[in-house]
Amino acid sequence: MNGQFYLPATGWLHALDTRIKLCMTLVVVVLCSVWGNWMFLAAMLVVMHVMLLTDHVPARHVGRLWAVLGPLCALVAVIMLLSMNAYGTGVLWQLGWWRVTSQTLMMCLVVVLRIADIVLALFLTLFTTSHADWVRGLTGLHLPLTAARRMARAVNVVPQWFAVFRERRLMRASRGAGGGFAAFGDTWAALRLRERRASVAALTRGAQMHTGSAKPTVMRPAHMRLADWLVLLIVVLVAAGVAAMVALGW
Repeated sequence: MNGQFYLPATGWLHALDTRIKLCMTLVVVVLCSVWGNWMFLAAMLVVMHVMLLTDHVPARHVGRLWAVLGPLCALVAVIMLLSMNAYGTGVLWQLGWWRVTSQTLMMCLVVVLRIADIVLALFLTLFTTSHADWVRGLTGLHLPLTAARRMARAVNVVPQWFAVFRERRLMRASRGAGGGFAAFGDTWAALRLRERRASVAALTRGAQMHTGSAKPTVMRPAHMRLADWLVLLIVVLVAAGVAAMVALGW
């Protein structure tokens, strides 16, 4: 793990404006949360995999994501099957007090597909957005530059923690010290020290320097291209179509 979710590539998703990717992710999350049609949820899952494939995101990274997401979805399905044994009337299989109905299976399928869709929609943006793109996109949403930088760093807190934890554990193992839980304290201390060094480096380069009424800006501000507008139009049309189908009771 390299301490960030971003995977360098030159695909069309990487070139897409960060604001459009955030909008697309938000739309997918909202639609999958509102509409429980399993065919729509399955179609969205396939579409997002195709998007990652056409963007040339390495398949091994998608596989690592599923290595965590798959057992989580299986655990949720098992818990639902065990706790919803009295739900529905179409009994498919029964063993003592526990029974499995067609309604329970459909509910499990919808919940698992929703979880997979939402997680994949989030990683669709995380895999294809660099730190600089996060800063440009957030400042393009009229966030202050300091807040945009802070949020861009916060996005990668989890992979940074695991990267530092692995590094500290290997260092302790090379010295003959115990790893595991003993490395947790070293990890937090190393992360705080890294943040402090980054802050000091930013201050020495003029960050937070008093400039009167002038506000700090990014060197390359976010700019919408024709492709960005086309993707935004497609997202709006899909959202409108799904909203119409939900309103019609499909």
